[in-house]
Parts: sequence; C-alpha cells; structure tokens
Amino acid sequence: MKYVIKLGASLVILVGIALHTAQADDFSLGMTAGWSSKLYRQVDENKNNLVFPNVDYDAGRFWFHGLSAGYDILHTPSDRISVLGYYLPLSFKASDSHSDAMRQLKNRRSTLMTGLSYSHDSIGMGRFETTLATDSLDTSNGFHWSSSWSYPVQFGLLSVEPALGFNWNDRKFNKYYYGISTEEAQRSGLRKYTPDESVTPYAELNINYTLTENWNIYGGARYTLLPDEVKNSPMVEKDSLLSLWTGFSYTF
Repeated sequence: MKYVIKLGASLVILVGIALHTAQADDFSLGMTAGWSSKLYRQVDENKNNLVFPNVDYDAGRFWFHGLSAGYDILHTPSDRISVLGYYLPLSFKASDSHSDAMRQLKNRRSTLMTGLSYSHDSIGMGRFETTLATDSLDTSNGFHWSSSWSYPVQFGLLSVEPALGFNWNDRKFNKYYYGISTEEAQRSGLRKYTPDESVTPYAELNINYTLTENWNIYGGARYTLLPDEVKNSPMVEKDSLLSLWTGFSYTF
C-alpha cells in the first residue's frame, strides 16, 4: 500500500504541475491501448495489455505527454533539455504464471522513473533524443538510459515516423526484473541468475492520421531484440518482443 501511495502521489504532482500552468489551446485528450508479446515464462499474453488515458498538455516549459511529465530547463526551436518523470509499466506478478516454479518467485513491480532528457530536431536529419533516468520509488534502484533517432515523413494528412533506438539498463535494474536470488532458486527449483548490465536495440514505427481539425487517430509498432543478459534469464520466455499500440485524441 505504501508503494501505491508513493506512486500515485508522484504522478499527481507531475500532472498537477503541468495542468496548473497550461493553456486550453495546448490541450488534447485521448485513449491509448497497447499490447505486447510475452516476456516472462508462461504468462498469458493478455496480461501485457495496457489501456490508459492519453493526455497531451503543453504550457511553456511545463508539459505532460502520455505517461510522462516534465519541465524544460532549455527550450529552443531545435534543442530541448528537460527534467522529467515517467511511468515504467514493466512488471511481473507471480500468480499470473502457469508455471509452478515461476509462481514461487517474488513479484516485480512497475515504478516511476525520474531523470533528464535531451532532444535535437533537424529538418534534414530528423530527431535525436536521449534520456537517463533512475527508479524514484526504491523498486529496483536501477538506472535506465534510452536513445533514439526518428525521421517524420508527411503524406498529406498522414504522418509516418520510423525510429531506431536502444535501451541500456544497469545491473540493479536487470537484477530486479530478470534476476533470481538464492532464496528464490531454492524455493522454485530454477537456477540462480544474476545478470549484468545490458543494451537492448529496437526498431519502431509510428503513424498518425488527422481525421478533422480536432480528431486524430494513431498507432505504432516496436520490435525489440533482447540481449543475452535478459533472454538467458530463467524467467524470460523469448529472445525478442513485439509491441503494438493504437488510439485516438481530441485537441481542444
């Protein structure tokens, strides 16, 4: 319960800052639904589904986009440096697995990540973005670094944006989400596993279509190649992941 209260309070603070300072003409609301192939062994795929409100709010230096909120320390037409927080939905609930061994493991919880991000936009070269964040709720106490390059292409009312990127996780992050302790190994029969840091590459495609002046529909897909430190875990079922999402938004 303490964890839930801390997570809820942190998100409320981030949302409150953005909404308090925003203007109505910078506001859009929508709904996003996401699906991902199985990461953990013998967990039903529908356990990876995620549906959440999509809030897009900009107010000068304050902003709120989807599951993240932040404040721009620097904001020019091409460069942006931000302090941000975002919800990391990665989690494992032991009771969701059909494996008796997996059901003996501890749960892995989602968390709130906070950190710094930098982005650079170029008309000819596209968009580069990098973010370094750490777990702010004492869940894994790990660091997560993500970097990506994307290039938007406009076809009338249709926008297509391919992207390439990678995620780096430190040892603490990987140990929490993919490791198996001595105690868990003895209880479950699975081998003890202590992963090192890892780099996870991915390819992504985002699509947005403007239906009217106010309504938009969007979708996307990401294909992720899991590194050895992740896929060699006795908890993990596959060596790659496919994630899909779609949604709609209304701009006020």
